[in-house]
Amino acid sequence: MRLLLPFLLFLAPAALAADYGEPMPEGEAIAIAAAAADPAAYTTGQPAKFTGRITQVCQKKGCWVVLEQDGASARVMAKDHGFEVPKDASGPAVAYGILQEEPITEEHARHLVEDDGAAPPAPKELRIVATSISIPEA
Repeated sequence: MRLLLPFLLFLAPAALAADYGEPMPEGEAIAIAAAAADPAAYTTGQPAKFTGRITQVCQKKGCWVVLEQDGASARVMAKDHGFEVPKDASGPAVAYGILQEEPITEEHARHLVEDDGAAPPAPKELRIVATSISIPEA
């Protein structure tokens, strides 16, 4: 029994993350600020891990979050609305998906502001179409 407690404490950090969508693959994550500084290097059509701090969440369903770091941001959208995160999610997060640079249509901007309570978006944004998001629990 005395050996079990240290073993469980060793495993605790790994268990302190809430994962949404598919299992998060291993590997290092790219900071959103680095991706925003050179989007062409990361908009290759290949999935990657990206990290930042959640600053906004879709208040209708939890189907997207905005990750921010050092003034740079990307909207993380659940691929095919395949999963949802809690509407009160915040703090650091890692998303796995394909980074894209997307223009924002007037209709989409209106949807984000009116339906989801988001701040008005820029005319173009970085978007990650994600298959998984991991949010470490506090």
